[in-house]
Amino acid sequence: MNVQDVLTDADSKNKEAFEDLIMSWMGDVMKISRRNKKVNKDVVELFSSLEEKGLQCCLLKGQGNALMYPRPDSRISGDIDVWVVRKRKPNDDENIRKIIKFVKHDKPDSKASYHHIDAKNFNGTPVEIHYRPQFMFGQRHNQTLQSYFEQQADKQFEHKVSLDGHEIAIPTAEFNACFQLSHIFNHLFHEGIGLRQIVDYYYVLVTLHKDEGKNPDSTYWERLFKQVGLLEMGKALMWILVHQLGMDESLAIVGQDEQRGRFVLNEILTGGNFGKYDARNARYGKTPLGKNLQRLARDMRLVKFFPTESLSEPLFRIKHAWWRYRHN
Repeated sequence: MNVQDVLTDADSKNKEAFEDLIMSWMGDVMKISRRNKKVNKDVVELFSSLEEKGLQCCLLKGQGNALMYPRPDSRISGDIDVWVVRKRKPNDDENIRKIIKFVKHDKPDSKASYHHIDAKNFNGTPVEIHYRPQFMFGQRHNQTLQSYFEQQADKQFEHKVSLDGHEIAIPTAEFNACFQLSHIFNHLFHEGIGLRQIVDYYYVLVTLHKDEGKNPDSTYWERLFKQVGLLEMGKALMWILVHQLGMDESLAIVGQDEQRGRFVLNEILTGGNFGKYDARNARYGKTPLGKNLQRLARDMRLVKFFPTESLSEPLFRIKHAWWRYRHN
C-alpha cells in the first residue's frame, strides 16, 4: 500500500466518523425538540389546572426562557418552575402556608423551603411551585429583593405570551435581569452553575436591549444590583459574557470585573450544573453533616469575592432550618 492509499483510507475513516457524529447530533436535536413540545403542553395544562383552583401563575425560566432563543425548540428543557399567588390575596405568611398546604395535599412528603416547594410531577415532568421567586442570604439584601419582587409582581402576572397556542404569563426581560441573576448567584453557593443558565442570561440581555430600544441604563442597574447585593456577581457575569462568550459589550448592563469573572468561570467549569462534576464535594460524603461541611467549605472559598453573602449563608441556614420546621 502506498502513501496515497493510506491517506485515502484515513480520509474515508474520518468522513465516516464525522457522518456518525452528525447523525448522533441530529438524533439529539430531534429528541430535544420532542421534549420541548411535551413540556410546553405540560406547562399549558398545569397553568389551566392551577388557575381553576384560584391561583395566578407566572412561568419562571425554563420554557419561558426558550421563547427568547432564535429556535425555542433547540434549548434543552428542564423542570417547570411556577411562581404562584392566591388571586386578590396578599402574598403574606398566611397565604404562603395555604399554598404549601395545597401542594402537600397531592404530595404529602414534600418539604417546603423558603422560596418554593416540590409539587407532584405533572405528566412525568418535575414541578416546583414558587411563592417567592428567589432569595438572598443577607437579611437586608433579601428584604430589598423581596420588596422588589412584590412591587413588580402584578406586571409579571399580566405579561402574557403565546406558548403552544395558549396565553401564559412569563416575566419581563427587566424583571429577569434581576431575578435570573439572583438565581445564578444562588446556584454558585448551593448547587453549581450550568452553562445553560449563562446562555439564558445572554438572551435576557438581548431581549432587554430590544425592549428598551437603546442601550440599557447602567446607572439604574448598578444601583438596583447594589441594593439587593448582586452587583459583584453582575460584574463577574458581564466579564464572562463579553470576554469569554463573545457578547457585544453594548449589551452589558453593569461594568465588568475580571478577577471575580475568572473565579466564577472556574467554578462553572469545575462543578457544572448542580455541581455534578465537582470532585471537591466527594470528600464530605452525602450525610447531612457532610453536606453542611461542604457548604461551609464553599463559603470559605467564596468569601474573598462575595464576603457579605458568604458570611451570611451559615446564619441564613440556621434561620432557614427554623423556618422549615414551622412551615412543614
